[in-house]
Amino acid sequence: YIMSAYIPMNYNRFIQILSAAFLCPLLAATAASISSPDQHIQVTTHSADGQVAYSVAFQGQPVIAKSRLGVELAGGAFSGSLELTDTETHTHDSTWQPVWGQFNEYRDHYNELTLHLREVDAPKRTMQVILRAYDDGIAFRYVFPEQPGLSNVNWQRELSEVSVLAQAPVAWYAKTSTTLFNAVPFGKLGKFCRTPFTARLSEEVYISLHEAAVVNSSDANLTIAKDDRTLRYNGSMRDTAASVSPWRTVLIAAKPGDLVVSSMILNLNEPNKLADTSWIKTGVSLWDWRNHGGVADDGFVYGINTESYIRYIDFAHENGLPFLIIDAEWYGPERDPKSDPVTYEHEVEMPKVVSYAKEKGVGIWLYINDKALKNFDMDRTFAQYQEWGIVGIKHGFLGGGNQTKNAFSVKVLEKCAEYEIMYNLHEPNKPTGLTRTYPHYMSNEYVNSMLDAANRVPATPSELSVFPVVHNLGGPVDRSCGLFDMDQSIARDKVHKQIPSTVVSQVAQCLIFYSGILTLPDMPDAYNRKMDLFEFIKQLPMTWDETQVLEMEIGKHLTMARRSGDTWMVAAVADESGREMDLNLDFLNPGVSYDITLYEDTAESHYAFPGGWNQADARKKKIAFEPVETKRELYQIRKMTVKQGDRIRAHIAPGGGHCMWIRPR
Repeated sequence: YIMSAYIPMNYNRFIQILSAAFLCPLLAATAASISSPDQHIQVTTHSADGQVAYSVAFQGQPVIAKSRLGVELAGGAFSGSLELTDTETHTHDSTWQPVWGQFNEYRDHYNELTLHLREVDAPKRTMQVILRAYDDGIAFRYVFPEQPGLSNVNWQRELSEVSVLAQAPVAWYAKTSTTLFNAVPFGKLGKFCRTPFTARLSEEVYISLHEAAVVNSSDANLTIAKDDRTLRYNGSMRDTAASVSPWRTVLIAAKPGDLVVSSMILNLNEPNKLADTSWIKTGVSLWDWRNHGGVADDGFVYGINTESYIRYIDFAHENGLPFLIIDAEWYGPERDPKSDPVTYEHEVEMPKVVSYAKEKGVGIWLYINDKALKNFDMDRTFAQYQEWGIVGIKHGFLGGGNQTKNAFSVKVLEKCAEYEIMYNLHEPNKPTGLTRTYPHYMSNEYVNSMLDAANRVPATPSELSVFPVVHNLGGPVDRSCGLFDMDQSIARDKVHKQIPSTVVSQVAQCLIFYSGILTLPDMPDAYNRKMDLFEFIKQLPMTWDETQVLEMEIGKHLTMARRSGDTWMVAAVADESGREMDLNLDFLNPGVSYDITLYEDTAESHYAFPGGWNQADARKKKIAFEPVETKRELYQIRKMTVKQGDRIRAHIAPGGGHCMWIRPR
C-alpha cells in the first residue's frame, strides 16, 4: 500500500489522486456511503464475494482500509455468503442535558446507514448492520431480527475489523484494566489488546477503538492479525432474536485532546432512564481505607470504628465536602460469603454514624462486596441502606467483563435506582458510556488506581497524560488521587507503595481524571496541614459546564481547563522531565478581569524518592521501606489579576503539576 496519511497536508491534490488509486479496485463493490455532519469523515461500505466491509477517510485521507463486518452465530447462521438486499439512510440532530458530566449540554448529531443483509443460501436468514458517522468518529452495531430459523443469538465468532492505514502507527492501550502500554509500534503489539485502544496514525490523525452500550454482552477486546495493521474485535453475546449488539466505536481526531472531550460514546448509549434524578449528587469524598493505622496530629489512630468516621464527617462538614466513603470490613470479612451487609462490626455503629453525618450535611457511601450482593437479597440490603440514609455504594470485586458479570452490574445499577442509591463499580469492568442511561453510575476503577494492589507498580508521571486517552475515554474513572502526605503515609497499614509524584501533581490529577465522585485517599490531618493547597480541591464541583484540553502531548504533558458557571479550574501535569509552561489564557471571556490563584511546584520540587517502591522492591535492593523525607511535598502559591490573552509562565517540576483557580473579580 501507498500510505498517504503521512504526506503533508498541503499536497491536497496529490492525496486525492492517491486516495482514488487506493479505492479504485473497490468501486465496483461499493454499496453505499455516509459522511459525518461536518463532512470531515467519510464511511464507504462494500459488498462483494459474499462479504460486507467498510472503509474510512478523514479530511480527504484514507485512514481505515477495507475492513470486514459481520458476526457468525453458533449453528452456522451468517457463516456463509451474505448478500446486500437494501440500504437506508437517516440523519439525527438533537441536544440533551446530562445530570452531570464534562459539559452542561451534549449534541447528538450523526448520519446513519443501515445495511440489510441476507444469507445467500437457505434458510436465508437476515441481519442488519447499522453504521453511524459523527463529527468525532464512527460506530457500528449488529441487529438480529426475530424470524423463522433464528430463535437464539449465540455469537460463535465476531468478524468486525479495523484495518489501519499509516506508515508508522504507534498505540497506547491496556494489557489489563490497570496496566498500560505506552507508545507501542504496531509491529510490536503482540496478539491481544484491550480497549480503549488509542493510536497515532500521523501527526494529524489519532484514532481510538472502544465500544459503547455494553449491557447484555461480554466486553470486546482486540486481536491483532498477522499483518500487524488489522485489529479484530472478539466479543461474545448470548441472547434471543430481536437483539442488538453493543456498538463498536472508532473515535477519529486531528489532535489527541479532541479524543478526551468527545461525546460520541455517551451519545451511543440510551437516554436517561430515571424519572427523578434530584438525589444524584457529584462531589469530593473523604475515604477511610488508606488511613487505617494512620496517626493523627493529636495521637489518635484511625481505623474501622465510629470515632474515626466522626472525625472524617467533622472535617467534611467544616470544609464543605459532601461525602465520606466507608470501605471494606465494616460489616465483616469482605470476601466471606457469610458476611451480612446489613450488620456492622469493628466498633462501628452504623446508624449512629449515618445519623451524625445527616446532621452535618454529609452523605455516607458504603462498600459492599460482590459476594454480599449475590448471596443476600438486594431488596433487603438496599431497604436497610435507604432506612439508614446511605447515599451510595461502592461495588467491589465483581471482576472480569463477561456477559454474566456485565448483566449483573446493570441489575445492581437498576436496583440502586429503585432505592435512590448512587453507584461506583470497582475492579476491571470497562466504562462504556452507561452514565447517560444510568446517571447515578458515578465512577469505575478502570484505571491504575493510585495506591491499589501492593504488587502493582505505581503509575509513572508519563502515564498520567496517557490515561485520559485510554481508560478515561469510555467514562468516569476512580483513580483515588489527592495524596498529600507523600513522605510519611507508607507507615500506614493500607499504603503499600511510594508514589512518584509531587503534591501539586496530586491536586492537578483531581481535576484531570473525570469522575462523578472524587475519592480522596489521605487523612483529614494531612489536608489540614496544607489547607492553602487543599483550597483548590474544595472548589471542585465534579460536574462541569465546559471542558477544554489546552495542551497535550500523549505521554509527555497535559493541560486541561474546566468551567463551572463563570469560574475556571485549570490543571496541568508533566512527565519525568518536567516542563516550562507558557499558557495563553485566550479561553477567558473578553473584557473581564479575573482573580487567579496559582498552585505550583517550587524550583526544588521533584517526584523522586529513595529506596524501593514497595516492600518487595525494597528487600531486593536491601533498603528499608519506611518514611523518608523527599522533595515531593514542596509547593508555592501565587495570586494575581489576569484577563483574556494574558500568559501564565510557570515551572512544572519533574513528575509535577500546576493548578489555577480563576474567577471574575
